[in-house]
Amino acid sequence: MPVWQEYLLVSGLIFLLASLRYLVMTSGYYAVVYRLFEERFSKFKINPEKPTAKDMAHEIKWGLANKLNFLFYGLLIYWLYDHGHLALYFEWDAYPWWYGWLIIPVLLFLHDAYFFWSHYLMHKEPFRRLTRHNVHHGVVNVSPFSAFSVHPAEGFVELAFRPVILVLVPLHPLTLGIFLIITFSLNVIGHSGYEFFPRGYTTSVFTKFGSSASFHYLHHKNGSTNFGLFLCFWDRMMGTMNPDYEEFFEARAKYNKFKLPTPD
Repeated sequence: MPVWQEYLLVSGLIFLLASLRYLVMTSGYYAVVYRLFEERFSKFKINPEKPTAKDMAHEIKWGLANKLNFLFYGLLIYWLYDHGHLALYFEWDAYPWWYGWLIIPVLLFLHDAYFFWSHYLMHKEPFRRLTRHNVHHGVVNVSPFSAFSVHPAEGFVELAFRPVILVLVPLHPLTLGIFLIITFSLNVIGHSGYEFFPRGYTTSVFTKFGSSASFHYLHHKNGSTNFGLFLCFWDRMMGTMNPDYEEFFEARAKYNKFKLPTPD
């Protein structure tokens, strides 16, 4: 097989897998929360109104269109791998056993930092116009399909983080796989429109820097606050946290029987 065909085959496979992951994980979450347990979970719905079919069609269309970026980045990453530029390692004991696990929260923090600052710029001109960030904000009452539902121009910027990390940070495939599952899952949960996190989540010392579905909902409702993705660390540090977030969250989490310990 000619090299160019091999590269196209690999990038096409990455594109296909990324598209299937998007459809399976978002549709699965929607089927369970919005359909199977619709009545039982209705009290956890942030906006009592259901997302319209038109809004979900908008989200799915752009969610799949964004996957076109995986053709380019798949090609780039495979080229980097083929030429020995990736920092992947395949023997778990090549690094201390704890490294493969500890690097996951480190990557989450780094990824969120990159997302926060790029996302913040996407709300400023001319970056907002260049990345067509208005596509993602075309829906306020979000559903799980909103995860990665962005214009390909925005998706191109967001995915730029991955090849850089793969070149600079030694990663085992298992670690990388877990990281990708966690990040996508948090994205789906954050855009689900349901608040399942327990009371006290926004004030507990253990979770106060974490994001939530309420956090993302307020961003879609008011685009001038809450720019983080997995965390709200930078929003707290930079003063871009919605001032009503904690009160808003507790009002949505009041039905949760479990409560996290909070400072006296």
